[in-house]
Amino acid sequence: MPIPEKTNAPWTRKHNDPRIPHIPQVPRIVYPTSLEQLIELCRDHPSDQRLRAAGSHWALSEAAVSDHTFIETHDPRELQQAMGRTLTNVVPKCLNRDYVERMVQLGAETKWSLVHVESGKRIYQLYAELDQLTDVGDPDTLAGFIDDHFDDPGWGGPWGFQTLGGAGGQTVVGALNTGTHGGDFDRPPVADSVLALHVVSDGGKHYWIEAVDPDLPQLTDDFMMSLEFGTNELGGQDNFELIRDNDVFNAVLVSAGRFGVIYSVVLKAVPQYALHEKRRLHLWQDVKSQIADLDGPLYADRPPPGVESQQRFLQVAVSLTTHFNFQRNLVGITKRWDLPAVASTPGQAERVGDNEGFDPVIQAPRFSKAGRAHSYTPDPDHPEQTSAPSMLEKACADASFVKGIISQVISEIEEFVQTNGAVVGPAIAAVAAIGGGGLLLLFAAFLAILVLLREILDAINDDTRFGEVMEQAKNKLLDPDNPDAAERAAGLFAWQLIFYLAFQSQQSERDYNALSYAVMDQKDYLNISCEVNVESVEVFFSAADSRLIAFIDQLIAFEMQQEFEGKAFVGYASLRFTEPTRALIGMQRHQVSCSVEIACLKDVSGGQELIDFAVRWASNPNNGGILHWGQYNPWTEVEVERTYGPSGDLATWRDALQRITGGGDAFSSEFSRRTGLEVI
Repeated sequence: MPIPEKTNAPWTRKHNDPRIPHIPQVPRIVYPTSLEQLIELCRDHPSDQRLRAAGSHWALSEAAVSDHTFIETHDPRELQQAMGRTLTNVVPKCLNRDYVERMVQLGAETKWSLVHVESGKRIYQLYAELDQLTDVGDPDTLAGFIDDHFDDPGWGGPWGFQTLGGAGGQTVVGALNTGTHGGDFDRPPVADSVLALHVVSDGGKHYWIEAVDPDLPQLTDDFMMSLEFGTNELGGQDNFELIRDNDVFNAVLVSAGRFGVIYSVVLKAVPQYALHEKRRLHLWQDVKSQIADLDGPLYADRPPPGVESQQRFLQVAVSLTTHFNFQRNLVGITKRWDLPAVASTPGQAERVGDNEGFDPVIQAPRFSKAGRAHSYTPDPDHPEQTSAPSMLEKACADASFVKGIISQVISEIEEFVQTNGAVVGPAIAAVAAIGGGGLLLLFAAFLAILVLLREILDAINDDTRFGEVMEQAKNKLLDPDNPDAAERAAGLFAWQLIFYLAFQSQQSERDYNALSYAVMDQKDYLNISCEVNVESVEVFFSAADSRLIAFIDQLIAFEMQQEFEGKAFVGYASLRFTEPTRALIGMQRHQVSCSVEIACLKDVSGGQELIDFAVRWASNPNNGGILHWGQYNPWTEVEVERTYGPSGDLATWRDALQRITGGGDAFSSEFSRRTGLEVI
């Protein structure tokens, strides 16, 4: 069967401007559906046509951009069949019996399962599948195999991910191969749940690469693997190699697509569990000194009533727009604890939903809510409702700006003016920090600002994108060419009010329990306005490094200055924490790494400027920042070698690349050449 393909077609990414393709015309896009077709593509492509694999197109770096041919493992429009199967040809068929026996022996203390999936499966699809009960009477499943061979029926699930990033729309392989992570400071990122990878590389040779654990038998059986993958249909024994070498495994694990196409991976799953999440508003100036104290209250908070586990998660979301007379910045601090999952634990109905049956497009069962719902947001005012979209989610889903916030700003300013400052609304009091008294001189200017705010409201319609409205608001309220100093001050004050209320709403207080994925996957999949034409960079530091705090303070100072100059950053900065990764060029390289994600709307002038400033600051050799492979990453070979060591981890990574590709450049790209991810 011929491999479906397109020629001279546009190619874009999820977070680009939807009106303008990221690349207007690419030479070739192919949609393989099997290992055999991947081998054929890598074997038969002309030598002057390089290849690159892409998944869901969620990455914001150029890592998935090909010089010529794009290999799509999951068509983001779902018009072509994805490589999204959950496989049973290795798990359990080719597993080493000694390994399975050891799993069963350890099951009473540390229980885990294995899942083998093709690279085009999305994260939300896999966590939905893992959350289903397995028929232990089916010997083709691992649960059935264990019951059949070891008389133990206790492996039927449900199962879950040990950790996740904050969004489940990426493909599993796309996420792990660029180092995606969450905020679980007591465990490593998603990639470290992988036990084996199946890679098709230069010339169509394919490799099964396993991690070696000295405390466990080898994962698979050599003879069974040879029978399965050394067949003539896959090129024969000479075209297949099984590698058990941690240097090679740790190189391929995070490699931004340079080694070839990862066809499939085996991941470790854990028994399904629930999480308790607590979120509170604080001030950056009050909490920043606590971040370096890894045994302190940010990381070791007292568990809520009924929770017996230790805290595992920390996120500090920072508003870069100041309030309180430019002296303070709001932060939302989120913490999580493990809980046992019980039948009444919410989350499945809201984030997975009903099984709608096998869908040949994704090669898996389709679930009614997986990738099709707001993030899980219980309504504290109506506890009988298990989920309700937030105000901002509602606004994003219908492509309008947060009208309620602008209306509240108008209402507070109007009441303040009409009462000659006698009535000071809560937002005005917080932003002004002086009870409103210092604003009396701005009465006349506020009248002009009220006119502008009403014009902004009137301009909003169902087709207006969030970023476009914010650009218009910024231009009206922060106009640096306005000759009236009082109106400029009043406009800046109104801008700060909008941000204060929006951030307060987004990071409002909450406490709830839900299944693991319903808490970890915070993505609003009905958002069609607020997260398009976006730029994002992520910078990693040691959580104990004082340069981390200096970095955030510099971002705040930069944003304060540019708001005076008529520009603004519309987005967020979020600090999340993880253990180190085993991946050689993974970004998590410290006892506890802190990633600072800075994401903005490109529609608003000022966002890209702050992103560029962040990259310049982080890239200074004296500051020690490390850039995420899957986010905006303009690094060159110089920065990469300085970070990963040309004679250290990067050298080991390059040696593995030489071994797998034989020095070939079929999967070389502008990105890999610029960053030095090449054989040297």
